[in-house]
Amino acid sequence: MAEDVLITFMPNEVIELIMENDELSIQDTVNFSLSCKHLHRIVFGSNKLWRTKFFMRWPLLKETYCEYEKHNKIKNWLLEVQASYESRKKLMQKLTKMSAKYYKKQELSHSEFEDFDPLFRPDKGSHPLAYHFLVDELITLIEHPTMQNLTDKYYAYKIVRHLKQSYLTDEWHRFITLPSEKQLLEQGATLVAQWSQPEKHVRYSYIRGMLDDIVEQAKEVLKERYSSHPIFATPPETLEYWKNNNIDDNQWAPAETKQIMAALCEVMFNKLDFHGNSEMYYSAENSFIDRVLELKRGIPITLAIVFESICRRVGVKCEPISFPAHFLLRWKEKYTGNSDTDSIENFYIDVFNGGQFLTRQNCPRLGGVSKCPIERYNIHRPATAIEVVERMANNLEVAGRQRTHLNGRAARLRSALELLYMVRPHDTGVILHLARFYMLYQMDLTQLVDVLTYLKRDAELTSRGPANHILQMLQDYEKRVVNDEIIEVKKRTANVKFAIGMIMEHQKYDYLCVITGWDLKCEASPEWITEMGVDELSHGANQPFYNVFAHDGSSRYAAQENLVMAVNPVWIDHYETGRYFCQFKGTHYVPNDEKAKEYPEDVNVRDELITRYF
Repeated sequence: MAEDVLITFMPNEVIELIMENDELSIQDTVNFSLSCKHLHRIVFGSNKLWRTKFFMRWPLLKETYCEYEKHNKIKNWLLEVQASYESRKKLMQKLTKMSAKYYKKQELSHSEFEDFDPLFRPDKGSHPLAYHFLVDELITLIEHPTMQNLTDKYYAYKIVRHLKQSYLTDEWHRFITLPSEKQLLEQGATLVAQWSQPEKHVRYSYIRGMLDDIVEQAKEVLKERYSSHPIFATPPETLEYWKNNNIDDNQWAPAETKQIMAALCEVMFNKLDFHGNSEMYYSAENSFIDRVLELKRGIPITLAIVFESICRRVGVKCEPISFPAHFLLRWKEKYTGNSDTDSIENFYIDVFNGGQFLTRQNCPRLGGVSKCPIERYNIHRPATAIEVVERMANNLEVAGRQRTHLNGRAARLRSALELLYMVRPHDTGVILHLARFYMLYQMDLTQLVDVLTYLKRDAELTSRGPANHILQMLQDYEKRVVNDEIIEVKKRTANVKFAIGMIMEHQKYDYLCVITGWDLKCEASPEWITEMGVDELSHGANQPFYNVFAHDGSSRYAAQENLVMAVNPVWIDHYETGRYFCQFKGTHYVPNDEKAKEYPEDVNVRDELITRYF
């Protein structure tokens, strides 16, 4: 009691300072305020305290709020805390219902997320920063190492992808309306990285910071070699302008420009060892500027964006040139102020091969082409930032179709196709590829039908034929498709030895897997049975067959005689695991409610086998 009296006699500022301690949570702060009316008035009357607590609880939102505060004064931080909690609560309520609604679907249509729009879109009534609240919550859930509910994680990824790509579509439309000097390559590349990695926080400020760091290292090299270079007398506001705007010419005399470029090449290609990733050329990671900056390897287009960005920061202009088989940067001594600038010699920088400077005289064969891509000298116009993003999206589609990395392949391909569709919304070729994907996964075609109807009616004559053909294909498909949402209950027989959730080893192909379902006999097509040699098995097709998720990310159909219980069961790294299972127990997976309802008799068999062997 004496201690309570003592603290109430402390100055308000001291009490607030104590409560700002990072050991005390928001709940601790609320509990403390309930001690007496005096403390309640102090705690709930301190805007500064609640601002501090907000950023202690959600540190990654500080950058977003600092930008927001420039234009909108926040008068009551307690209300911001409450709004954040309320948004996250509503999100989790919807998240926990996803499995019951969409268990039968592998890919969800955008229309199936419409009830999330009021949670994150201000035009639908949400808090202005609710989008950032929800993304922060979802990524925290996905990244949490001790999060037990795998099904919630699985649907969290799907929700955050929808939220981010909805938001980034709006950002893209803003980007393409900017004047050309504001359409920075690094910003376009950041949008691609954010779109393609929805489960990560990819911040433009982080990417800018890494680019700035390369420049600072290059300036140190330049100072050692050319301490009197005029860049060291350049006002900070000029350097800031170059960082934020495309420049129309080099800002230095030719000799001074070459000194800067030599320092940039020394740091980027020798000191930091940026290089082309020839071994994993078609990995999607090579197209993500954040990963290229972290790993110091990439493909020509992303390495070129990095080099152009650091050049621009020090007043050197480089132009992106999108050759069909290669991507280079073009540099020349002068771009403007001379009526005969086209006659000035062009140098091409091959960032994929150590920053080589190429001319017509020393150009090698690149990218498998039969002759030098720059042989025709300077007839190629520079690519715009929008065209560069389009080429990056094309690269991601190619990467998405590769079968070298199966885990999450469908999601990656869909993401690439939808990125292409955002960039080229009236391209019938893109629409056709996306429509085929949507049909494969029985997704909603309404958006594509609407745009095709528009093209058929209003587009140029050359687009009407393909649009009409695709539209007819989609309409025929919609007449045939049947959406079966009923979960069929599977009845066991004595022949079925194993159960869903058990971790198995394939004796013939030596892979680990988890059982996701079974049939009493092989239900595959006759063609598959022949191709896989099922008739050569001891029991042929007349034995239980199991649907399994394999450790390499593939989904397979395995005969019972080829499966044995894994001696050393481990986590199965498969993108779809959370669709069917809510928990990993070390020896097996626990089915979620929907999977358990489909195989109600498996739980006793699984528990008995696990108990017997482990």
